[in-house]
Amino acid sequence: MNVGTSWNILRPETVESLMYLWRLTGNKTYQDWGWDIFEAFEKNSRIASGYVGLRDVNSGEKDDKMQTFFLAETLKYLYLLFSPPSVVSFDEWVFNTEAHPLRIVPTHGSNGQSIETAKPVVRPFGRKQGKQG
Repeated sequence: MNVGTSWNILRPETVESLMYLWRLTGNKTYQDWGWDIFEAFEKNSRIASGYVGLRDVNSGEKDDKMQTFFLAETLKYLYLLFSPPSVVSFDEWVFNTEAHPLRIVPTHGSNGQSIETAKPVVRPFGRKQGKQG
């Protein structure tokens, strides 16, 4: 990627970041930004058969393809951004780099005994709301 480019192929990274930030802080600003992104996709990239990228966001010139990651990742993260955290709990699931959820399972030591896995710290609210619990 280059600074100063004016194309948009509907990549998932920004929406993914917003989803994680909302889940960890509870700050609805991240959902607002995600909704703005979704509305921009609807306004600028929606066509009769799906969504396409933009060759130039300034002119609105569209390209002629919908990248597979748009459906597989970008829309998945948008869905999760507006779903309750219980839909895919971060205490039970982790996402790989292609946005596939993988269940967290306990590991076993050489003696067959279960090894306790560390529970992630989940902060449902931002620092301004103070510590919970």
